[in-house]
Amino acid sequence: MVSIARQTDVVDRAQLRSWIEDALARHDRDVRERDELVANVTAAEIVDAVWGRLPLAVRRKATRAEVQASVTMLTLRRGIAMMRNDVEAPAAIE
Repeated sequence: MVSIARQTDVVDRAQLRSWIEDALARHDRDVRERDELVANVTAAEIVDAVWGRLPLAVRRKATRAEVQASVTMLTLRRGIAMMRNDVEAPAAIE
């Protein structure tokens, strides 16, 4: 039986989200530079892309579940912000 020791380092969520935002921005830039078409992307693929772009020290402190939770929160916040901007924008007059 193999025992896996749980890491005792506590992840600073604000710092983790900062790293994740940076990783997402780099991923988006790389996709644009390669002219890739991104359609039907799964959450697991996004988490994998972000995970691979995080510094090793961050990956040693965080779990994939924490990264996925942070990606979800960032996505929700962006979606809510976009909805608010759409609602507050005046209707175009034709």
